[in-house]
Amino acid sequence: METQDLILIGSGGCMRELLWQIEEWNKKKAMWNPIGYVDKHPCQSGTSSDLLVGNTCCPYLGDDDYLLARQQETNVAISVGESWLRKKIAEKLKCNPNIKFPNLIMDDARICPDIRMGQGCIISMGCRISTNVTLGDFVFLNMNSLVCHDGKIGEYTTLSPDVTVAGQVEIGRQCDIGMGTKIIQGITVGDSVIAGAGSVIVKNVDAGCTVVGVPAKRIKHN
Repeated sequence: METQDLILIGSGGCMRELLWQIEEWNKKKAMWNPIGYVDKHPCQSGTSSDLLVGNTCCPYLGDDDYLLARQQETNVAISVGESWLRKKIAEKLKCNPNIKFPNLIMDDARICPDIRMGQGCIISMGCRISTNVTLGDFVFLNMNSLVCHDGKIGEYTTLSPDVTVAGQVEIGRQCDIGMGTKIIQGITVGDSVIAGAGSVIVKNVDAGCTVVGVPAKRIKHN
């Protein structure tokens, strides 16, 4: 597979970490060529909006209008951690049929060949996905996340670093699962749930809740 051009959306930590991961991936086998990034509020370093991450300089290309005006097929990665914002950006950019959302699976991620995955997913360094797992569109698995057998993760959901999802767990759409959270076997997590860092989820969680603690308890309805 020849190297393909890629435009990243965002300029925060999520985007910069993804750019670094792509740089590391390309050291082994060149796969993606990040030609620049798009953001409504670009980074400013002196007089330039270009970003330097590791040994890679990523030029600033413009805001969303730059992508909406693209006339040629363009690969885009929505590299923002917030699930609601990833959804907002994706729905806007889908108006341009020339924009494609490839799945980015980092070189050292280990995934079973029988998983099913939508478009625009990002699977970061150190992630492991076991057998018969389904990921919806624009799911983001941050570094070292683990999803065990028969799991289902809804579209736009984010797993922060070091999340562990046991077997037969179903997580709904547009959830934000905090760093180090653990979800035990067979649990169902509803749509739009926020789980605080380090939570241990041992019973089903209703849609629209924020849960924290060990064991996780609801503290509010979002």
